[in-house]
Amino acid sequence: MLRVVHAEGRPEERGRTIGRELGDLIDRSLTFYREVLVRHGIGPADLAELLGPFRDAAAALPECAALLEGIAAGAEASPDELWLVNAFEELEPRIERCSTFTAVTAGATILAHNEQWLAGDAGNLAVVIESCPDGTRIASPTVSCCLPAVGLNFAGLAQGIDSLTAPDDRVGVPRVLVSRHALAASSLDEAVARATLPGRAGGYAHVLARRGGETLTVETTATDHALLAGPGAHTNHYVDPKFSPHGDPPGEGSVARYVRLTELLRGRPPATPEDAMELLRDHGSSPQAVCEHGEGSETDSVVLFSMVCELEEGRMWVAPGNPCETPFEEVDLTGLAAEV
Repeated sequence: MLRVVHAEGRPEERGRTIGRELGDLIDRSLTFYREVLVRHGIGPADLAELLGPFRDAAAALPECAALLEGIAAGAEASPDELWLVNAFEELEPRIERCSTFTAVTAGATILAHNEQWLAGDAGNLAVVIESCPDGTRIASPTVSCCLPAVGLNFAGLAQGIDSLTAPDDRVGVPRVLVSRHALAASSLDEAVARATLPGRAGGYAHVLARRGGETLTVETTATDHALLAGPGAHTNHYVDPKFSPHGDPPGEGSVARYVRLTELLRGRPPATPEDAMELLRDHGSSPQAVCEHGEGSETDSVVLFSMVCELEEGRMWVAPGNPCETPFEEVDLTGLAAEV
C-alpha cells in the first residue's frame, strides 16, 4: 500500500513533516548510498567539500533548499548525505533514468511516467502532497530522499522528468531542485521559465501536460534549451536537432525505449489512463525495456515506480514497483483535486 504524506506550511515545516513521516525509508535509502560512496572511495568527511559549490548555487532556490534542510532535520539525518542524493546526477551523471509520454484524447489529457533509477532504492517510495502558504499544492510520488520532481499540481499541470547530460554540465543548481521548482508552475509558460532557471548545473527533459490538451517538452542543458511541441514520448537523450551534434551520444537503452514508446503511441494511442498503464508495462524493446527490471544488482537501473496522471479530473495513479508486477493504486486527492 502506498505511503502518503501530507505536509503544510513554510518549506522548513513541510520538510520536517516529510522527514518525520518517512524517517525509516530515508534511513534505509541513505544506508544504500553510503555503500555506493565507499565503492567510489568517498567518505563522510569528503561530502561537505564535494557538495559545497552545489549547495551554494542552490541559494538561487531558497525554498527548495529550505525544504531539503527541513527533511534532514525531521528525519534526524545528515544534511550532507541528503544533499548528496539530490545532487547525485551531478556527481554520477551517466545513469539512464526514466521514460515519459503524453497523450491527448477527445476527453482526457494524460501524462505517464516510469521512474527508472538505482535498484538499491527499491521500496523507498512515498507520495508527498504539499500545501504551500501561497496556495500552491502538488502531489508527487518520489523516492524518500529526493525532493518531489514528478507529479501533478492543482493548477492542472503535470510533469515527468527524464535525465539528460551534455558537454556544458557544470557546478550549479542541482537538477532535482530545478525540477521541484518547475512542478509548482501554474501554466506551461511559467513551467518553461522555471525549468530554464539561470545557473542550473545541467539538463533535464521536462515533459509537461496541462488540462485542456496542452502538452510540451522542454529539453535543457546547463546553458541552453529547446521546446518540443505536442504530445509524444521522451527518454534520456536529446531529440531536438540543435542538440544532436553537441549533446552526449544517446545510450542504447534510451534509444530502445524511445523507439518502442513512439511505436506504441502510434499503433495503440492510449484513450484512457488504463491504456497508458498498459504501455508502461511493455517489455518489447532491447537492451532496455520500458518496464526495465535490471539484472539483479543494487546499482542496476530499474523502474522504481510508475505514475499516470489524468488532468481533466485531476487524478493520479501510482504503481510502487515495476508496473507489470505491482498494481496501480489511485492516490486519494479528495478535497485537494476540486480546484483542478
